[in-house]
Amino acid sequence: MSLDSSIQTIPMLVRRNASLHGDTVAMRRKRLGIWESTTWADAWRITEQLAAGLLERGVALDAPVAIIGDNEPDLYFCEYAAQALGCTTVCFFPDMLPDELSSALGALGCTVAFAEDQEQCDKLLAISEEIGLELVVYWDDRGMYLYEDARLTGVEQLRELGREALAREPDLVDVRVDRGSHSDIGVVIYTSGTSGNAKGVKGSYKYLFDVAHRYAQVMQATPFANYLSYVSPASPVEQYVGVTLGAALPMTINFPEEPETVNSDIRELGAEFLYLAPRQWEEMLSSSESRIHDANRFVRRVYHWGTATLTRAALNRGGRGIRGRALAAKVLVQRPLRDRLGLAKVRAAVNAGGALSPEVYEYFYGLGVPIRNVYGFTEVGIITGALKAEQFGTAGTVLDSPYASEPIEVRVVDGEIQVRGGVESDGYWGDQVSLEDRRTEDGWLRSGDAGVWEDGTLRVLDRLENIRVLSTGARFAPQALEVRARLSPYIREIVVLGDERRPYPAALVEIDYESVSRWAEDRSLSFGTFYELSQTPDVVEKLIAAELAKINKTVPPESRIKRFANLQKPLDADEGELTRSMKVRRAVVEDHFAELIEGLYAERPGRVSMNTVIRYQDGRTRELVMSALVDDVPDTVA
Repeated sequence: MSLDSSIQTIPMLVRRNASLHGDTVAMRRKRLGIWESTTWADAWRITEQLAAGLLERGVALDAPVAIIGDNEPDLYFCEYAAQALGCTTVCFFPDMLPDELSSALGALGCTVAFAEDQEQCDKLLAISEEIGLELVVYWDDRGMYLYEDARLTGVEQLRELGREALAREPDLVDVRVDRGSHSDIGVVIYTSGTSGNAKGVKGSYKYLFDVAHRYAQVMQATPFANYLSYVSPASPVEQYVGVTLGAALPMTINFPEEPETVNSDIRELGAEFLYLAPRQWEEMLSSSESRIHDANRFVRRVYHWGTATLTRAALNRGGRGIRGRALAAKVLVQRPLRDRLGLAKVRAAVNAGGALSPEVYEYFYGLGVPIRNVYGFTEVGIITGALKAEQFGTAGTVLDSPYASEPIEVRVVDGEIQVRGGVESDGYWGDQVSLEDRRTEDGWLRSGDAGVWEDGTLRVLDRLENIRVLSTGARFAPQALEVRARLSPYIREIVVLGDERRPYPAALVEIDYESVSRWAEDRSLSFGTFYELSQTPDVVEKLIAAELAKINKTVPPESRIKRFANLQKPLDADEGELTRSMKVRRAVVEDHFAELIEGLYAERPGRVSMNTVIRYQDGRTRELVMSALVDDVPDTVA
């Protein structure tokens, strides 16, 4: 990644790419089954026209510009265009509810928003009077012909305005791009909000460029390689890698047709660099295991022999003869499985945003796809990464910070990871909370994460507030149990409980409906709904109890789950139980299922009744009385 001092902002990168690599493919998006390409020259032309169109509309551009939609080239063009005019952009998850958007956009003072489609426009128009929204620009015009609101305009209409303005004044946008500098605030990125309200972190271009360089170091990314844009642009990593690094190297950025088609699209495009969050790596593994459960006995035996052999060979644990067996396993298992998973051409795979269990690392390492773990937090970006094979499974070592005056330093004090140096963000939007409040007396920034240094590499344990002490005095990290449990094809999510009032760890389990329903159908068990399936005695006592018993065998006795219950409904971001990036909000879950949690620590297991609030998509709520079966985890697996 070049450190050209004349390039100060992302729009400058896009304009440079149009000049130097105009005919090179910048983006590909699958539409109606066909991959459509956009060159860098096209990308800059669209960006310039949109920016000029915004100027022609005459709206105030002194507040952040909101963008809400799925990963698509149009979203990138809208972000480039707003930044070209010196605006700060902020992306939001497309499944956010109107009241969530109202709170966020109102606090930011947004008057202009870009929206993907009719659904997003409806949400924005519903709150427009409340927050003073003046302009909503949409890029998918299906269903929009019936709307007559003057605040609505399509991307094509805005581009036409821009074309007319540029015909009169060709340098209209260029002169504004030239005013940009490293110190300008390019984006506001919201933290996940797992332990409280999400905060808007202000990211300068210097901050974005520096963090993007650190990702390039971990990924060993090369120009014009294929990158899959899958993680929402509302998440930090897509801003660092897709938006910033994609333009800086540059890379070819590929977009799936729909979020639901990403697995098949990965396979078709042959991505060379792949970033996934922990849940997605876990789902990839568990989906493989789930499909193998449905295969015949011979295929299952070959699969399990092959993956075990490949893992032992990769970790040098096989002893004599392992090399020959590994060659056979590569032909029979590794190559077809990598192709099936869309990993055939992957050169670097990155995990960030949470921990993975050793089993996940070893599985993909055996497939020839070593997952490089990184660690950081939004206020500073990533600060460590696993660069060598012996570091995989850890958070690695400290990364370079080429745009900083001081190198990044990391220490662990009283079990907490702390950092100083590097290029930090510019604090929080609105200054309701100061970044300085998180500093120690000697200037180190507190992460709030627990970790240890082991053999020169950083190992992250959990959030400090999540490290639990039981009434027996035993300490354990729930995350270590949870990442192992999510490897089961039958467990979609799990929340491990325990504190100084409780004598043992317990768990709330959200079943994987698809996998568990197949298991139940194979055994001729009757069920209709998620609730009925989750509380079927055989599912509780024979399936999930056995899965948890397997996990207990891998952890110390004081950390083993003694009792559990299957949740009566899936955890839901609309009800605040998950963040929009699908991380569990423990405090909310413990509040919503307080009665069930009390049952987990009753004298004897049994059925517990509780009031459950169901929220429908139209905003209506309904309170139901639902029961859950509490069961003990057996000491041995049947």
